[in-house]
Formats: sequence, structure tokens, C-alpha cells
Amino acid sequence: MDRAVIYARYSSDNQREESIDAQVRACREYCKRKDYFVTHIYKDEAKSGTKLAGRDAYKQMLADVKENLFDVIIFHKIDRNARNELDYYLTKDMLVKNNVRYEYAVQNIDGSPEGQMMENMLVGFAAYYSRNLSKETKKGLNENAHKCLFNGGLPPLGYDIDQNQRYVINTKEAEIVKLIFKLYIEGIGYKKIAERLHELGYKTKTGGDFGKNSLFDIIGNEKYCGIYSYNKHPRAKKGKGRNMHAKSFPEDYINIDNAIPAIISKELYEAAQARRRQNKPRPGIYNGKRQYLLTGKIFCGHCGSAMGGHTITPRKKSYSYYGCLDKDRTPAHKCAQKQINTEIVDTAVINKIKHTFLNSEALLRIADKMRQQYATLKDDVEDEIHAKTSQMTGAIKRRNNLYCLVEQGINDDYTLGRISAVNAEVEKLKAQIDNLKDKKNLKVLTDEAIIKAFKLFESKICSLDTNSAKKLLVELFLIKVIVTDKNIDIILDADKITNMVMGQ
Repeated sequence: MDRAVIYARYSSDNQREESIDAQVRACREYCKRKDYFVTHIYKDEAKSGTKLAGRDAYKQMLADVKENLFDVIIFHKIDRNARNELDYYLTKDMLVKNNVRYEYAVQNIDGSPEGQMMENMLVGFAAYYSRNLSKETKKGLNENAHKCLFNGGLPPLGYDIDQNQRYVINTKEAEIVKLIFKLYIEGIGYKKIAERLHELGYKTKTGGDFGKNSLFDIIGNEKYCGIYSYNKHPRAKKGKGRNMHAKSFPEDYINIDNAIPAIISKELYEAAQARRRQNKPRPGIYNGKRQYLLTGKIFCGHCGSAMGGHTITPRKKSYSYYGCLDKDRTPAHKCAQKQINTEIVDTAVINKIKHTFLNSEALLRIADKMRQQYATLKDDVEDEIHAKTSQMTGAIKRRNNLYCLVEQGINDDYTLGRISAVNAEVEKLKAQIDNLKDKKNLKVLTDEAIIKAFKLFESKICSLDTNSAKKLLVELFLIKVIVTDKNIDIILDADKITNMVMGQ
């Protein structure tokens, strides 16, 4: 009796959870007729079939394919599998490689030339349906925009949406918006505005504290002066989101004046934009950006947020420090961590690395660890050779089966393509096995060899300029730095240097 799993999916609010129940019921009945034993049911709820991203159950099922947990996958229809041709055929190829079949409960598709033609047609229909639906959805959203209707998401602070999907003013929130614009026009910065709003107990639309980013978005939102806009930013390359930094509007940009109730006057809005332009950094001021040694590896001990480097030049002399980024972004989050001089932290980290690792005693400890890893590596090579050999045997068997299909007259492009792919897989496995055999025959790692490798590493450090040498030391030894008040906790590890020296 073949082991079967069922995959079910519904894609949007237009379908309901009951849709999955109906799919599973039809698939169970199909398995009963085919005398399959159902071992598991994978479900993705409210997930699109146009891409694999977000389909966690589907990805788990594909991972389980490689574990030989079942023999056949049952879908309700082709469109429950995928609505994108590339994803469909890549998945099909992966299933064939792992000797797992796929069948459809209500669509009779077999391996005959006619069945394959029908499968290709149904895959094309599913992809067409998805793309046409997307096109019609965009058309509907554009039509809503021409009517100045709400098009989804979260309405801006100061507005609610009525039953006719039109913007109406939220009086309480509108007062916050007016105050923000008033303070900004008066020359008060984002940080001080956020602190003032926090003192007054005001919150964002989602109930959080105001930060620099949320205030920036509010000041730049033209809806507050009655202008409705849609498709303001062109789509990014490869269709991934919007390009928020584009300097021109897309062709389908919609901009309608006096379309929604205004909270502030156009004069006040334009004054705020004028101040924003005035505050915008002039070209060239930040062209020589400073790189901070511990970026990405230094964290605040009070709130856990990352710390970032900053440089100020109050009187012709520059001062650099690390500061809590969460405290900087959201002033209302009163993190207790104070700024700390970059030179103090950087020097402490480099000194600890040198004291811990760049001495004769540390060399002996690392050498011993290298010997242990080297011995383990050689022990593991034999197991890996056996596994790769088993994989190559399976690939050769699949290739022979494909040759049999060609001898029977099934020599379509897909079959010939599969033969080419399996040949490439066999050659790749052969090369990997040869490489592993070379590792197996490596000589014993002696103390002399380890010392020689370390000398090469030391000469590399000495050949670098001071900043490059510090960066290399931080990259190889530092895990992270945690700063709590003036206490600096430095966490180091020698794994990277061990692997690097072994590579010498």
C-alpha cells in the first residue's frame, strides 16, 4: 500500500476555511479508491499559489519529500499545487528526482503524451487565471482611487473610514495631527515633538509611541490638506514592492485635489514641506561616510537594541560615539543607555582579542582545537563518501529508467531535459566523491604545520594597514559586544580563525 499525503490550500478572503475541508474530503475519497494510506495532511490557509514564499506547509512538504516519508502527493486540482509555471515545473522536477509521484483528486492526468499535454494546458490556465485576477484587481483598485475611496490598509492618523469606504475625520486624532504640524512649523525637531506627544499621552494609530519615522510620514502625507493620491511610487524592479526613492511618478499615478476632508490648510502643508526641504542635507555633506568598527556587533545592555555609530563636529573637532538605535528612533522609549565613545569601546575590543588569542598560550589552545577538528573531519569524510556514492547510484538508476522511456518512444523535450539534468547530477557527484577521497588521503596535521599556518596568518595581519587589520580581527574573533552603562561585555570565539588557519 502506497503512503500518501494530502496538500490543501485556499488563497484569499474570497475563499473560506471550509474550502480546505472540501479539498481534503475529495482527496481522502480519491485515496480510498486508489487504496492509498494517508499519513499526513498539509494545509496552507489564505496563501497565494503564485509564489512559494509564505506557504510554510507546502515548503515543509517539499522538505519531507527528501526524507522519503511518503510515495505520492494528492492535490485537489492543479491550481492548488501552483499558479506559476516556473514553480510548478521546478517542483515537478524535484519530485521526480526523489521518486515521489503527484496526483490530482478531480483531474485525471496520466503519464501518456496526451496526459502530459493536458497537464501543460491546465498549468497554463491556472497561471493565466492568477495573472488575469491580479490585473482585474488592480483595475478595481484604480477605479476606487478615481472615486477617492479607501483602498485598504490602515487609514492615516486623523481619519476613519465610513461604511461607504470614504475618508471621514476622526476629531480626536485630528487634533494630534494639527499639533504635529504646528510644532514642526515652529522649528521644533522630530525628537522634541515625539517627547511632547508622549508627555501628553498621545499615541499612533496602532497605539504605539511616536518616533522619527512616523512623524516624517505624517509631515509628508498630502491627504491632510485634502489631496487624494494613489500609485504615487513606481514599482521596484522585478515587481518587488515600490521604489520609494524614485524621482518621477508612474504612468498610472492618480492625484485628485479637494477629494477628502482636509485637517490642515494647504498653506500650512506647503510651509511644512518648505521646512523639510530646507532641512534636507546638502549634497556632499555626508559623502565621506565613516565606517564604524563594531557596526552590527554592538548591542545595548538595557533594551537589547543594536547600537549605531554617530559623529558630531560641534567646534571643528569631531567626536564619535555609539548610541542605542531604539532610543534614537523612538525618543519616548527612555532607554537608560548613554552614548559611549567609539575609541573606548574599539580599543577595549582589540586589546581583549590580542590578549586572548595573539599569544603563545592561546596558540597552543587553538592548535589543540584544530587537531581535534581535523581528526573529526577525517572521520566524517568516510561517511560522506558513502552517502554521496549512494546518491550517485540512485541518480544512475534514474538515468537508466529515463533511457528506457526513450527506447519506448517517449523522447519529448521534458524527458531529454531530465536525462541531461541527471547526467549533470552524476558528474557533480563524481567530482564531489573525488574531492572527498583527496581529503581522506590528507597527511596528519602536525604542530609544525599548524605553526606555519599561524605564521602565514600573522604575516597577513602585519601586511594590512591598521584599520584593515582591526576589521579582520573583529570579523574573525568577535561575536558581539554588550554595553550596559559603562560596563563593556566582550564575547569572543576562535572558530573562524581555526577554520581559516586550517584552510592555509
